[in-house]
Amino acid sequence: MRSKAEESIERLTIKLPKSLASYFRKAFPHGKRSDFVARAILDYKHKQEIQSMEDELRAVSKERQ
Repeated sequence: MRSKAEESIERLTIKLPKSLASYFRKAFPHGKRSDFVARAILDYKHKQEIQSMEDELRAVSKERQ
């Protein structure tokens, strides 16, 4: 992944229920929301990659038995 300085920024619209959007605005001040969402997405991506590797390893181990 490129560093933050090299990577361009893209605006994204997220539709949330009003109560959740209000909480999000209160919990994360302006300028911190994007960081939180980016970290959450990267964490999710990382977990998916791990799950994929584990699934591949399980498949390989079943073939060996």
